[in-house]
Amino acid sequence: MYKYKIIFIMLLLIISTSASKSEDIKNNIEMLENYLNTIQNMSFTFEQQSPNKEKEIGWMQIEKPNKLRIEYKGTNDLIIISNSYYLILYKANDDIITSLANDGPWSILTKNNLKFGLDKNNLDTNGVVSNVKELKINKVNHIFYEILMRNQDKQLMPPILLHTSSNPFKINGWTIFNEKNEATKIKILKQLSFNKKSLNEKIFKLSEQDRLKGDVWEGPFNKPQIARKSKHRN
Repeated sequence: MYKYKIIFIMLLLIISTSASKSEDIKNNIEMLENYLNTIQNMSFTFEQQSPNKEKEIGWMQIEKPNKLRIEYKGTNDLIIISNSYYLILYKANDDIITSLANDGPWSILTKNNLKFGLDKNNLDTNGVVSNVKELKINKVNHIFYEILMRNQDKQLMPPILLHTSSNPFKINGWTIFNEKNEATKIKILKQLSFNKKSLNEKIFKLSEQDRLKGDVWEGPFNKPQIARKSKHRN
C-alpha cells in the first residue's frame, strides 16, 4: 500500500510540474505577443555576424505594417527596403535593384496583431513557438524563443531564435537560419527611437532621382553621396 502511495505522489508531482511549465510557456508567449504588438515603429543599430563569421554594423528602421529599411556602416553598399508589396535589395554603388517577395522571418517585427501558438496545424497563428528557454545571465532573466513564422501561403519558414530579457521586457537580438541551416546572428547595440509620432516616409522609398544623384543614404552612418559617372551617348 505504501508503495502505491509513493507512486501516486510522484505522478502528482510530474503532472503539477508539467502543468506549471505549460503555464510558464503560455505566459512567456503572451509577454512576447504583447511587446511586439506595442511596436508601431522602431530604429536601432545592430551587429551582424554572417555564416562566414564576418561581423559588421548596421542600422534598421521599421514601421508597421510591413515597412523596413536596413543600411550598413562602412563599405557595404547594400540597402534593403520592404513595404506591403515587395522587398528590394539595392546595391548602391552599381545602382542595381533585385526585387523579391516580402516574405521572411523579419515579419516578426513588421506584422500587426501578431499571434503565436504551439500547434503547427493551427493556421490562424502567424507563427509557431517550437521551444522556449529561460536563463539567468548576470542576475538578469533572459528568454530564448524558437519561432517558425508562416509565409503568405501559411507555410512554416526556417526558424528564428529570438533573444529577449525582462525588467523591462525587450528584444536583444535574434538568429535566423537559411534552408542550409546556416545562421546569421543579429545583436541589437543601441535603440535609437521607439514609436515616434511621425516618420519621414522617404525612408521606405528609393526614387530614381535620388539613385541617379547617388543620394541614397538615410541611416546614421554619414556615408558620402555616391559619385555617378556621366553617361554620354555616342
